[in-house]
Amino acid sequence: MICPPELRKHYQDRRLIPFVGAGASMSVQWDKNGAKTRGPSWAQLVEQATTLLGFEKPDLARVRGTDLQILEYFKRKHAGQTAKLTNWLSKLMDPPDKDLEASSIHRELARLEKCNLFYTTNFDNFLERAFQLHNRTHKVVAVEAQMGGGYADCLIIKFHGDLDHPDQIVLTESDYEKRISLTTAMDHRLRADLLGHVILFLGYSFRDPNVSYLFRLFTDSFWDKPGSLPGQRAFIVVPDPSDFELELFAARRIQVIPVREDQQTEDITIGGFKFQVQRVNNGAVVHR
Repeated sequence: MICPPELRKHYQDRRLIPFVGAGASMSVQWDKNGAKTRGPSWAQLVEQATTLLGFEKPDLARVRGTDLQILEYFKRKHAGQTAKLTNWLSKLMDPPDKDLEASSIHRELARLEKCNLFYTTNFDNFLERAFQLHNRTHKVVAVEAQMGGGYADCLIIKFHGDLDHPDQIVLTESDYEKRISLTTAMDHRLRADLLGHVILFLGYSFRDPNVSYLFRLFTDSFWDKPGSLPGQRAFIVVPDPSDFELELFAARRIQVIPVREDQQTEDITIGGFKFQVQRVNNGAVVHR
C-alpha cells in the first residue's frame, strides 16, 4: 500500500485520527480447541441473533428485513435488552495475549506515536489490550463519564460503546437512528475532534452500517467551510477496489487507498502504517 504524501504530512503534523473497524479485529487469529479461530463478523452476529430468535436459516429473517431491523426485533423480543448477544460476543472475543501482541495491524497502530486520538466502532477490547501489550499508555473512553481529565499519551474512543458497557452499545436500528441525529455525547465529542483533523478509515467496507452515517457527518459538516482545513479530509483503506467503490467513495469525498485482497494485512502494515519511519540502505531509521 502506498501512503499518499498528503496523508503522511497530516500524520507528521499530528492531525491524523485512525478510525478502526471490524476488519482490524478480524485480522487477529488464535487457537481454540485445536482449531484456528477469529472474532465473529457482523454477518455472524446477525446470524446468531436469528438463531436465538428461532429462525432455521438466517436468510428467512433477512427476507423480512435488514440486519439492523433484525437486531431491533431481537431487542424488542428480549425486553429491550441485547445481553444474550453481547454475552455471546464476550465469550468469543478472547484471544490470548501472545496472539494479540502478534497482530501486525494492532502493533503498528500502537506505534503511531504522532496520533493521540484513536476512534473505533468495535465493541471488543483488542485495541486497548494491544496498546497495553506494546507499552503505549492510553485511556479508554466508552461513555460520557469517562470523558475529561488528563491522559498520559492517547485516547481510544469507543464510538459505539464496548462490552464493558453493554447498555450503551450501538447495535440496533433505533440505536443507529439515534446516532444519525448526532445529538449524543459521543457525537459531540467526534464533531469537536474532527476540527483541524483528518480521518483514516481502516477495517471498513462500503456495506458496513457504520459507514453511511459517519460519511454523511464528514461530508456535510466539514468540507468547504470558511477557514476549514484545506485538502483531503478522509481516507479509507479498501482491498482491491473496483470502479464501484472508487466512484461512490469519491462522491463522499473519501480518498481510497487500495491494498491487495490476498495480502491486505501485510500491505497495510508494511506500506501504510509505518508513516513515522523509513529504513535506508545502511540500516538506519530516520523520521520522515
